[in-house]
Amino acid sequence: MQHPKKTHLEVVRRIIRYVKDTMDYGLFYKKGDECKLIGYCDADYAGDHDTRRSTTGYVFKLGAGTISWCSKRQPTVSLSMTEAEYRAAAMAAQESTWLVQLMKDLHQSTDYAIPLYCDNQSAIRLAENPVFHARTKHVEVHYHFLREKVLQEEIEMHQVRTEDQVADLFTKGLSSTIIQKFIE
Repeated sequence: MQHPKKTHLEVVRRIIRYVKDTMDYGLFYKKGDECKLIGYCDADYAGDHDTRRSTTGYVFKLGAGTISWCSKRQPTVSLSMTEAEYRAAAMAAQESTWLVQLMKDLHQSTDYAIPLYCDNQSAIRLAENPVFHARTKHVEVHYHFLREKVLQEEIEMHQVRTEDQVADLFTKGLSSTIIQKFIE
């Protein structure tokens, strides 16, 4: 804000064009779709060029309709792509736990493990592996919440191809064709 440059103005113009072009968009919930909760999570490793912090993004769908989403800068710098993705999955697991409780409060059954799709195989293996490795010691203890949820079979981690990762909408700048693909 103190030293705006031409690149900042270009970003603002891009945002304004995006808002103008998407004014008619909205969320659509189809009647009769299977009403299962599923989630997608992603992170961009060291995406902030100033602080090198990663951005977490996740989205949860109930049937075909999106019900919860987040894009948030991670509180600390991640030392690896695996750690950044693992932190994103842990945040998504926390949201999943809250959504399951909300569903119970609304008398909706969630008697299944919530599928959580991640495009990083290392983060999935770390969540599924109950053995603590010295190489992962730097991952903060509260992020092992995800591992606990996986071991208790409340969450199932699944691999998703990068080009099918819906959570990319919240972590990366995407081309208009990819955005259009996710919208349809």
